[in-house]
Amino acid sequence: MSGLQRTCTARLTSWLLLLAAFAAIHHADATEPAVVEADLLVVGGTESGCAAAVQAARMGVQKIVLVNDIDWLGGQFSAEGLGAIDENRAHQYNGTVPIPRSGIFREVIDAIETKNAQLYGGIKRPGNTRVITTARPVVSESVFRNLLAPYEQSEQIQRYSRYRVSSAIVDGDNVRGVEFVATDAATKPNKLIVRARMTIDASDWGDVIKASGASWDCGIDAKAEWGEPSAPETNQPTTDLAPITYCMILVEQPQESLFPKPTTYDPRYFTGTWGWIDEEFAYTTRRLVDGKGFTEFDHADVLLINSPQIDYPLDSLPAGVLRELEQSEAGVSKKTLVAMTPAQREIVFEDAKRHTLRYYYHLQTNFPKFRRMALSDEFGTADQLPPKPYVRESLRLVARHIIREQEVDGFGGYPNYATTMFPDAVFSWQFEKDFHPTQRTWVSGDDNTGPWEATFRGNRRFGRGGTGRAVFPLRALVPERIQGLLGAQKNLGYTSIVGSSCRLHDQSIHAGQASGAVAAVSLRNHVAPAAIYLRPDQLAEIWEGLLEPAGGVPLAIWPFSDIDPNDEGFVAIQQLALRRLLGLGPTDTAFQPDQIATVSWTERVTDALIHAGYPVTQLGIDTTTTRRDVAISLWNQLKSHPIPNPIRKNEWDADDDGILDSEDPLPFTQGTVSWQRSPEHDGIPPQLSAYPAKTVAINFSSAAGSVAEPFINDVGGKFSAKAGFGWRKDLSSNTRLRGTDLGPLRDGFVFTRTQDVWECEVDNGKWRAFVCLGDAGHEQSGQHLQIEDIVVAEDVATSLGVFHETMTDVDVTDGRLTLTLGTPAGGGNTTINWLIAVPVQ
Repeated sequence: MSGLQRTCTARLTSWLLLLAAFAAIHHADATEPAVVEADLLVVGGTESGCAAAVQAARMGVQKIVLVNDIDWLGGQFSAEGLGAIDENRAHQYNGTVPIPRSGIFREVIDAIETKNAQLYGGIKRPGNTRVITTARPVVSESVFRNLLAPYEQSEQIQRYSRYRVSSAIVDGDNVRGVEFVATDAATKPNKLIVRARMTIDASDWGDVIKASGASWDCGIDAKAEWGEPSAPETNQPTTDLAPITYCMILVEQPQESLFPKPTTYDPRYFTGTWGWIDEEFAYTTRRLVDGKGFTEFDHADVLLINSPQIDYPLDSLPAGVLRELEQSEAGVSKKTLVAMTPAQREIVFEDAKRHTLRYYYHLQTNFPKFRRMALSDEFGTADQLPPKPYVRESLRLVARHIIREQEVDGFGGYPNYATTMFPDAVFSWQFEKDFHPTQRTWVSGDDNTGPWEATFRGNRRFGRGGTGRAVFPLRALVPERIQGLLGAQKNLGYTSIVGSSCRLHDQSIHAGQASGAVAAVSLRNHVAPAAIYLRPDQLAEIWEGLLEPAGGVPLAIWPFSDIDPNDEGFVAIQQLALRRLLGLGPTDTAFQPDQIATVSWTERVTDALIHAGYPVTQLGIDTTTTRRDVAISLWNQLKSHPIPNPIRKNEWDADDDGILDSEDPLPFTQGTVSWQRSPEHDGIPPQLSAYPAKTVAINFSSAAGSVAEPFINDVGGKFSAKAGFGWRKDLSSNTRLRGTDLGPLRDGFVFTRTQDVWECEVDNGKWRAFVCLGDAGHEQSGQHLQIEDIVVAEDVATSLGVFHETMTDVDVTDGRLTLTLGTPAGGGNTTINWLIAVPVQ
């Protein structure tokens, strides 16, 4: 028996045992509902639901009920067929992650890679493809089953399968439990009632949130709603959601295994927008097992097919689907998929399946490699497709805080920390703002009876720049009004744009784990989750539960790039960072634990301690003490010390900044931005009361750059008498716009890699020159600048989004103000953003 067969047999055995136990526990009369009492109810066997249940169990919640609508556990990893595991990524697929894998996600990945090694000759990552880890869905499902097993055996977690939400038990604004109905006639009893002190909605479509009366949203957010820089002007059409996809798992066969031609097949479904996808790309881009790429094992190739051709848009639907929907309920075809009933969604799902199978035939017809690729039978479904579609976007919870694009953008650029680092952080993440095609475009005009393609609407498209290293606030798990309910999976409090970057395998597990920790602390202390963000002691309990789990891997709540959860001092470093005791700046995304603790670094830590209200402690620094040593020692001194309560300046507005606590992303910090740039590094020109006559104000930019009056744009052109300024040689190809939100004076620049000279006609005499060097999108080093005969920048380095400003007085004697950038030898880029030159009276 092969390893995969053993996995399948073990899974089948566990299912049979579960069904036997279920039959023994419950009354034989199927018409009489089973009633269960619980401390915590988790709805949904998704990756998020499993993580929530396990985290709550590890933190001492004794009676946990997990209800799932199917048998399969694991959501995207398994039931949705996403065997190529997508995770935190800064800006490209390069085999690395910006934040080390951590928490229950790390446990799941390690278990998957261990099973892979057993199946594939010691190779943990057999896909040999773009993502880091791949796994057959059946393997991932067994990992989630094993994750729950110890807690099910101890009966701390009770699991019920094949039940979907019927209604919520609501008392006023409090959710007291959920009523379920069986999804098939074979499941007995056919009704299940779970009464619980707290409920977590980790379902695919936010079923409990909808049933509870909690507010929710879905689809496009208009720019006016949240002020997001890249949001469209309107929210039309309201049915525009991220597409669903029925993935395929294909397994190589010894001989051809041809799929019959579907009656609705038309090549025009697949040969337009995405016709560039060739055989090699289709075969390798999401391969799960590269059977010929390793000498350690001999195995059939196994592929995941999850390409744009089978993305199924939801903004409009084919005529046949519309007719069938309208037969079920008049007007339902105008609703979003989220608002439909399960039966109505199944109508849409069936058409999405037909579309995927059309593409299977198309692959075999056009690409010889696919003629031997058969649909895997591991799902046990009649059509051999996964039991669920890949759900990229569910409803969005109207939460105590809605996370917006401008909050998660990197402060000065994507490699930096996010602009707003919430004080009630419960996990960290980073990814691109990434929309799959959400628009259905009919190949024959407006004829919705024929072929169509999945296309992009506006700038809702792949990879539109990454977020910064962001943290997720507890408040985005908590409904605005309803009590006793928390969100998980993709039912979270964020905008559509933010949700496009926070929907991956690891992020969904983290959201569930965080929700489980919040529920545990809420139940333990008899306090509503909505109040915890203003209570440092209870927030600390959540951090402790996530950072020091019983028998699990710590979760990276603060997004350091270079501290692994298994490293010595990880917990201490995380705890100090979360309490803002490390004096971090926006670019300090690496802790550098083995660097010697310098005097300036320890002074920053001491200042942070004093500012936070902690007692000043002895740090014990000598010439060999590392930052890790200091962190461990400091945390050992502080962890038993009560967290100082922040000073509240106003009853409803703690920091008295005019933003009510209920609406303030930073309730104890002025404003909404976590970081401040020093004036000499912020790239903002000095605020002169009024530019005197003859002032020179130049914005160095590209031809596409915006004008910021009273500045005049220089776009690298040669000096001209008409303009009165310019370069000694044409540098128009040496201009850049970074596309940040820093404004035209900081976003663009002209640069030189060697040495170049810029001149401007001015009167002779004394001039005061203000100049800014730097790059909004990259680090730069080795920058040199001379104004007239004075060197004002020598071998200057600037971090991404951090600038070097200088001011000097010079004497002009030849009628031209002269700037010399760079050195003849080169070696680095000198980037100039702007110049202000003022005559000195």
